[in-house]
Amino acid sequence: MMMRTMSAARKRIRTAAFAAVVLVSWSGAALAQQFEKVENLPRQEIPAGRFVAIAYGIIWLAILTYVVIVAAGLRRVNQEIAELKSKVDRAGPRP
Repeated sequence: MMMRTMSAARKRIRTAAFAAVVLVSWSGAALAQQFEKVENLPRQEIPAGRFVAIAYGIIWLAILTYVVIVAAGLRRVNQEIAELKSKVDRAGPRP
Protein backbone atom coordinates (compact mmCIF):
# COMPACT_ATOMS: atom_id res chain seq x y z
CA MET A 1 0.00 0.00 0.00
CA MET A 2 2.84 2.35 0.86
CA MET A 3 4.47 1.71 -2.54
CA ARG A 4 1.32 2.77 -4.36
CA THR A 5 1.18 6.01 -2.43
CA MET A 6 4.85 6.71 -3.15
CA SER A 7 4.50 5.94 -6.84
CA ALA A 8 1.39 8.11 -7.13
CA ALA A 9 3.18 10.98 -5.36
CA ARG A 10 6.23 10.53 -7.62
CA LYS A 11 3.99 10.52 -10.67
CA ARG A 12 2.35 13.78 -9.56
CA ILE A 13 5.76 15.33 -8.90
CA ARG A 14 7.02 14.22 -12.34
CA THR A 15 3.89 15.64 -13.99
CA ALA A 16 4.27 18.96 -12.18
CA ALA A 17 7.97 19.15 -13.07
CA PHE A 18 7.21 18.39 -16.70
CA ALA A 19 4.52 21.07 -16.77
CA ALA A 20 6.94 23.57 -15.24
CA VAL A 21 9.60 22.75 -17.85
CA VAL A 22 7.07 23.12 -20.66
CA LEU A 23 5.85 26.48 -19.34
CA VAL A 24 9.40 27.81 -18.93
CA SER A 25 10.46 26.69 -22.41
CA TRP A 26 7.28 28.08 -23.94
CA SER A 27 7.78 31.52 -22.40
CA GLY A 28 11.45 31.45 -23.46
CA ALA A 29 10.41 30.91 -27.07
CA ALA A 30 8.06 33.86 -26.85
CA LEU A 31 10.83 36.07 -25.46
CA ALA A 32 13.22 35.01 -28.21
CA GLN A 33 11.09 36.50 -30.98
CA GLN A 34 12.41 39.62 -32.62
CA PHE A 35 10.29 42.57 -33.57
CA GLU A 36 10.88 44.47 -36.75
CA LYS A 37 10.05 48.12 -37.18
CA VAL A 38 7.46 48.76 -39.85
CA GLU A 39 8.12 51.91 -41.78
CA ASN A 40 6.21 54.03 -44.30
CA LEU A 41 2.79 53.31 -42.88
CA PRO A 42 0.06 55.84 -43.58
CA ARG A 43 -0.62 57.91 -40.46
CA GLN A 44 -4.11 57.95 -39.11
CA GLU A 45 -5.08 61.09 -37.25
CA ILE A 46 -7.80 60.79 -34.67
CA PRO A 47 -9.36 64.05 -33.48
CA ALA A 48 -8.76 63.25 -29.82
CA GLY A 49 -9.35 66.79 -28.61
CA ARG A 50 -12.91 66.81 -29.87
CA PHE A 51 -13.65 63.43 -28.26
CA VAL A 52 -12.16 64.52 -24.93
CA ALA A 53 -14.23 67.70 -24.98
CA ILE A 54 -17.40 65.73 -25.73
CA ALA A 55 -16.62 63.26 -22.92
CA TYR A 56 -16.04 66.07 -20.42
CA GLY A 57 -19.26 67.75 -21.55
CA ILE A 58 -21.25 64.57 -21.00
CA ILE A 59 -19.70 64.06 -17.57
CA TRP A 60 -20.42 67.64 -16.48
CA LEU A 61 -23.97 67.37 -17.79
CA ALA A 62 -24.48 64.18 -15.78
CA ILE A 63 -23.08 65.83 -12.63
CA LEU A 64 -25.26 68.90 -13.12
CA THR A 65 -28.35 66.74 -13.62
CA TYR A 66 -27.55 64.79 -10.45
CA VAL A 67 -27.09 67.98 -8.42
CA VAL A 68 -30.41 69.39 -9.69
CA ILE A 69 -32.25 66.17 -8.83
CA VAL A 70 -30.72 66.03 -5.34
CA ALA A 71 -31.50 69.73 -4.73
CA ALA A 72 -35.13 69.22 -5.76
CA GLY A 73 -35.44 66.25 -3.42
CA LEU A 74 -33.88 68.22 -0.58
CA ARG A 75 -36.28 71.10 -1.16
CA ARG A 76 -39.23 68.70 -1.08
CA VAL A 77 -38.02 67.07 2.15
CA ASN A 78 -37.53 70.48 3.78
CA GLN A 79 -41.08 71.47 2.82
CA GLU A 80 -42.46 68.25 4.30
CA ILE A 81 -40.51 68.84 7.52
CA ALA A 82 -41.88 72.40 7.74
CA GLU A 83 -45.44 71.10 7.22
CA LEU A 84 -45.01 68.47 9.92
CA LYS A 85 -43.63 71.04 12.35
CA SER A 86 -46.61 73.30 11.75
CA LYS A 87 -49.04 70.38 12.26
CA VAL A 88 -47.31 69.46 15.53
CA ASP A 89 -47.41 73.11 16.70
CA ARG A 90 -51.14 73.38 15.86
CA ALA A 91 -51.97 70.15 17.62
CA GLY A 92 -50.40 71.39 20.84
CA PRO A 93 -49.15 69.29 23.70
CA ARG A 94 -50.85 65.95 24.37
CA PRO A 95 -51.98 65.17 27.94
